[in-house]
Formats: sequence, C-alpha cells, structure tokens
Amino acid sequence: MMTMSGTASGPVRQRIGPTIKNRRHQHAMSLNKLAVEAGISPSHLSRIERGLTVPSYDVLDRIADALGSDLSALRHEEEQALEIDGNLDHIFSQIGLDAEARVELLQLSHETREALATALQRLQSKG
Repeated sequence: MMTMSGTASGPVRQRIGPTIKNRRHQHAMSLNKLAVEAGISPSHLSRIERGLTVPSYDVLDRIADALGSDLSALRHEEEQALEIDGNLDHIFSQIGLDAEARVELLQLSHETREALATALQRLQSKG
C-alpha cells in the first residue's frame, strides 16, 4: 500500500529515513557527522533519509546509537508519524485537496504535520 507521500506504509524499517533526518536536525548534526559516527558513508545515509535505501537492522542500530537513541524509540516515532500522516490524508481527502497539494503537505516536518493535524481536527470537531 502506498501513501500520498509516495512511501510504503509497510514495515517501519522501510520508512524510517524521514524520522532519522528529523532526529538529526533536532540534534543539530550534519549528515556527514552522523554518517561518520554511525560508520556509514554520507551518501548511504542520504539515501536512507530520502527513503531510497532500506537499511539493515545493524545500520539502523548504529544510526540510533549515534543519535543517542535506540531502535525502539525510532520505531515508536515513525509509527506516530504514520498515524499522523494517515489522519492528515483522511482530512485532505474529506476537504477535496488535490493530490499534488497533499504530497507537498505530507513532506512537511513531523512537528509541522502534527500541528496541522491537530488544528484541522479541532476545526472539524467545531464544524
């Protein structure tokens, strides 16, 4: 199954890239620094973050460790992001938002998507 963002909604390991990128930005880490600390090439990390490469569990574990986290925390964050994206996609469908705009909105940061979903849900409950 594909979401409007064009990424698989299947196993979290296949979608974890945006969560890694978000965590990296929260830690104010460069892509190069995280790659070095995780023992992978910057190009490999870039492909993971963009969802072009499915990382092995070993690589994910090293990335999580370099971010001061663990696989469980990354998985939980990604599952929350999936739920928010599902809610947003449902709302976007209800209001008739075109596919191009949906894709663009679903590429916003996790925090922005979460705030948008909360605000839109509040509006729907008032209406």
